[in-house]
Amino acid sequence: MDRRSFLRAVLGLTALGGLLGLFYLGFRALRPGGVRVGGLEELFEPVVLVEGLEVPWSIGVLGDGSMYVTERPGRLIYVSRGGSRSVLARFDVASVGEAGLLGLAVSPDREDVLYIYATFGSNGSLYNRVLMIKVNTAKGYASWERVILDGIPGASIHDGGRVRFGPDGMLYITTGDAARPELSQDLGSLAGKILRVEGDGSVPPDNPFPGRPIYSYGHRNPQGIDWHEPTKLLFSTEHGPVGRDELNVIKPGGNYGWPHIAGKGGDARYIDPVIDFGLESIAPSGASFASTGPREVLGNLFIACLRGEQLVYVEVSGDGEVLGYTSMYKGVYGRIRDVVPHPEGGLLIATSNRDGRGTPRRGDDKIVYLKPV
Repeated sequence: MDRRSFLRAVLGLTALGGLLGLFYLGFRALRPGGVRVGGLEELFEPVVLVEGLEVPWSIGVLGDGSMYVTERPGRLIYVSRGGSRSVLARFDVASVGEAGLLGLAVSPDREDVLYIYATFGSNGSLYNRVLMIKVNTAKGYASWERVILDGIPGASIHDGGRVRFGPDGMLYITTGDAARPELSQDLGSLAGKILRVEGDGSVPPDNPFPGRPIYSYGHRNPQGIDWHEPTKLLFSTEHGPVGRDELNVIKPGGNYGWPHIAGKGGDARYIDPVIDFGLESIAPSGASFASTGPREVLGNLFIACLRGEQLVYVEVSGDGEVLGYTSMYKGVYGRIRDVVPHPEGGLLIATSNRDGRGTPRRGDDKIVYLKPV
């Protein structure tokens, strides 16, 4: 080979190496499917706030950093800012399988008024209801309760259970198919739906199905909801059958396809998820947009995952488009049930390793504060 041919070969190999290097860097920055990777854990310092809980399901954080926590066997816990805790109420719930004391929402008007989602039993059958209760943290008890929504089909699996107030002041409730998939398509049933009611349980006049609390249907087991602040779009997580877990953007009156379809099916009769997590089951549960620092994650969505034993971070544009997602803390805390913003920045997460499907670790179950650094 003459000198000129040799130089051409070297330059060609160099160029090829550069292209491969760019491809490798591009692969690391944005994997196929829009999965971004790397570095988010470095934005937080994990601090364990509470240990020794029994299957915490939902966190309702207050403005001073104190919080209410539901435990699935039937206890409502108050945790002070300093970390001390007390039992405010015990509920005679049907804590069977996935059922029990589940979601919790704090009234946007009064921090002593809570909305609780719980499973009860009667004559061998299970049903879910939403309670409104008033608590007195100073005296350590709940003073009264009222049922605002009743007769939601229940089962030992697929109870949904998330309750949350939307930016419109309405109370939104997720319900599972109660192990009867056909109910998800039945507008005469409250199972397999996202419901929307006033704080007293009455049906808002602008609901998509007049006189009914149903906001969307065709859901299998939705367990997380939150709103994208710039657009007010409602995002919801949903458990698939075996894999095919979903992240959906919820439209009023929308049909999300279960049980006729799971994941992205491309059927014009149903609304496809914005993310189909594929064949690997992650069991997405609570979900929250970051409303306070670090600035790198503001406005983006965090999803607590049970079987996946991780947080999933979803990057969402200002107009509500999903740009990519990545895994955080995979395997570090085991099963994670809920994630909510902390008023001083960062996030609170609740583990669920004592729920019969996880492997309890020292101190479980826990509330961990992911504090910005």
